[in-house]
Amino acid sequence: MPAVIDYKAIRGAIASLPADVSNDAIGTNAPRLEEIYAPDTHAAALDISAPIVQGARGTGKSFWAGVLGDDALREAAAQAYPRLGLLRLKVQFGYTGIEGPTGIGRDKLDACLPQDATSSDARAFFWATVLRALAGSTSTDVHELSGLMDVGSDITTRERQLATADSEFQKSGRILLIVYDALDTFATSWPRRHLLTQALLEVVWAMRAYRSIRMKLFLRPDQIEDDALHFVELPKLRTGAVRLTWSGLDLYGLLFARLAMGDAQRAFGDLLSLCSLRKPTRAQVLRREWPLSQDERAQRDLMTELAGQYMGEGEYAYKKGDTYDWPLKHLSDAFDEVTPRSFLGLMIAAAKYGPPPAGRVLTPAGIQHGLRAASKTRVDQLHQEFPWIKGVLAPLAGLLLPQEEQKVHSVWRKASTLQSSLEDSSLKGYLPPVQPAKSNHERELYAAMEKIGVMLRRKDGRIDMPDLFRVAAKLLKKGATAPL
Repeated sequence: MPAVIDYKAIRGAIASLPADVSNDAIGTNAPRLEEIYAPDTHAAALDISAPIVQGARGTGKSFWAGVLGDDALREAAAQAYPRLGLLRLKVQFGYTGIEGPTGIGRDKLDACLPQDATSSDARAFFWATVLRALAGSTSTDVHELSGLMDVGSDITTRERQLATADSEFQKSGRILLIVYDALDTFATSWPRRHLLTQALLEVVWAMRAYRSIRMKLFLRPDQIEDDALHFVELPKLRTGAVRLTWSGLDLYGLLFARLAMGDAQRAFGDLLSLCSLRKPTRAQVLRREWPLSQDERAQRDLMTELAGQYMGEGEYAYKKGDTYDWPLKHLSDAFDEVTPRSFLGLMIAAAKYGPPPAGRVLTPAGIQHGLRAASKTRVDQLHQEFPWIKGVLAPLAGLLLPQEEQKVHSVWRKASTLQSSLEDSSLKGYLPPVQPAKSNHERELYAAMEKIGVMLRRKDGRIDMPDLFRVAAKLLKKGATAPL
């Protein structure tokens, strides 16, 4: 006799997933073992041959930085990616964005580098972070960065120390990996961000001279693509950068793995049996040996059991789209990327919406509500990264999309949006959307929105905005999900 599926238990398990899935490389919000899900495409991000990993907020930059920096988590990652040689690594942090005994944030940086620092000073600082990591790999003593600045600027002494250490690591078969995370936090003005970013990238390029001492940077795409950066080898670094992305297969695999390993694993196991699927071990999830990690057809069948096949009812329900595809389509940004944070946020909100349906876990109405919740959360989180974003979105509320470019510019101009954002950023000490020295035209404001994936230009030239941001920003669109 087939088991009776406890849909309410599965619904409760989704609803109780952590709503805030953000991570830091170190500290209270560092990643945990049970959170590791390892998409096949993320192997390149952990590969020591890739010094630069770029990704939007919520894609997992700090998560993987934290995994690399923790011995136990790195051992688990080695099971997921056995060809990377992760067990050979000794890992130290070069920058974390967080202060503390082992962390390096903006306070330590500013204490070493005055606001009028030169490019030579900035390079000396980042060389000092390399030397600090080198010292930390052989001693538990915490070395002060300020005391290493002189060595960092002395090329002869610096190269001698690095060459000696590199030789020792080669003999032992080990590799020292120095990880840099949260690099968007180290400056609050455009000139200083340009200075520090370029200096760090120049040090990364120079470190190619050493085989067993490597650097790995986790940073936002807009930071490395900044047009103000100029040095000869920059195009090569950009070309070799790895981008962290999540496919629909990865996102559903993550959700189903959390359910299979979570509090409702018995009820979820019964549902898996109904779909002729097996419950996995944690090792099988790590190694992607579970059908729900790699088989889209199996994922679609399971999502149909959870929420029905279509986002509507009746004869023409198919016109509303599949419940599997709909979240992926409406959660994508202007780069057509969806983050785990937004995806899980939608599912959590959907599981909390309305009364539990009979014989299902989620409803189409719940999934639509989940988009509204995910949109609000995404804009709130984006505001933490770009404090100007809400002030730029607010005047556009009620605007019907897609819209002519001049109309968008006119709305911003009438509200003095650009000038207000520049004044507010100066008053509160955060990086403004545009460089004040530029033309200060609304087209620069649009360019800033486009660069972070919040707005896009259609083929006919009109301006549009992905639903992920549009819904929370209260812009309108015919036939689309209504704003909050």
